[in-house]
Amino acid sequence: MTDRHTVPMFPALSLMETRLQPTYRTREPYWRAPITPPSHDVHLPSWNWTNPITTIPEGAQLLTLDTNAAYLGALGTVVVAHSHLTHTAAPMTLPEPRQVDPGYYRITVPHWPFGGTIVSPLGDAARTQTEETLWVAHPTLVLLIELHEYGALVDVQILESWTARIRTGFRAWVDRLKEIRADLLAQLAAAHPHGAPEDCTCPACDRYGAFKEGYSAALSMMLTGEKCKTRRPDWTHAVYAQHAATQWRKAWRLTETGRPVIAMGHVDEITMLAADLNGALAASKPPFRYDPTGHRLGALKPKKVHMPARRDQDATLTEDGADIL
Repeated sequence: MTDRHTVPMFPALSLMETRLQPTYRTREPYWRAPITPPSHDVHLPSWNWTNPITTIPEGAQLLTLDTNAAYLGALGTVVVAHSHLTHTAAPMTLPEPRQVDPGYYRITVPHWPFGGTIVSPLGDAARTQTEETLWVAHPTLVLLIELHEYGALVDVQILESWTARIRTGFRAWVDRLKEIRADLLAQLAAAHPHGAPEDCTCPACDRYGAFKEGYSAALSMMLTGEKCKTRRPDWTHAVYAQHAATQWRKAWRLTETGRPVIAMGHVDEITMLAADLNGALAASKPPFRYDPTGHRLGALKPKKVHMPARRDQDATLTEDGADIL
C-alpha cells in the first residue's frame, strides 16, 4: 500500500499549455484575456430534483446512473473562445444553435412548463425563480435554442452578450488525456480484476486518482490563473455548462421513450425505474450510451440500485441502497 500523498497530481493543465494548446490556425489563444462582468455572475445549471408527479409502482427498484469522466467528456466536445470576449449591448435575434458564438449571454428566464416531467434546463436553483434575467454560458443557450426550435420554449430572449467570433477547442489535449486514462484503467483492471475496493490506496488506484484530480484541478485553475499561464474563466464555465446541457439532454431523451425520470442530482446523476433500463436501451434511438464498466467516456454507468421510501403512498428517494460498482 502507498501513501496517496506520494503520488503527485497529474499536471493536466501544464500539458495543455506547453504541448497541446487550443490553437486557431497555429496561433496560440489569448491566455490571460480580460475578465468580463458575466464571469462573476454566470448562472451554471445544477439540480437536486425529484419528480413530483410520477407514482412509483409498488415494489419497484430505482436505478441511479452517473456519467463516466463527465468533465473530461465535456472538454472533448465544448467550443471555447480563442480570442478575448467583446460586448454587444443590443438585444439579439436567436441564432441557429451551430451559430452561437462562445461566451456569455444575458437572457430572460423562460417559463418551463414541464416541471412534472423533468427539471428545467436552467436547473432548480433559487435564481431561476427569483430573477427575471440571467447570464449563461453559450452551451446553455444552445440547449435553450434547441428547445425553442422543438416548441418546448417560446419566450427565450437574448438581451446582451460577451462573445468571440474566433473559436477553438481542446481536441488534441483531450485525445492525449483519453490515451492516458485508458492506460491507467488498464492498470486498474490488472491490479483489481474484480473491481477496486472503496478508498483503495494501491499504486494503480493512486495513479488514477491523481489523474482525475489533475484535469479537475485544471478547470479550477483556469478560473483565476493565479498559479498557471491560463486565466480563462469563460473556458471553465463553458465546460461546466456543456456537461450540464449534455446530461440534461440524456434525461430529456429518456422521457421521449415514454419512461419517466424519477430524479436528477449532482448534475451527473439520473434516477429511473430499474425495470425501464433494458427497454430504453432497446429503443430505436437509445436516450444515452450505457457502459457498466465505467470506461466509455461520457456514457452512463450504474451507481446504485435502491428502493424508494414511501409515505402515504408518495415516493421519495432514500439515501440507502447497494452500491453496485
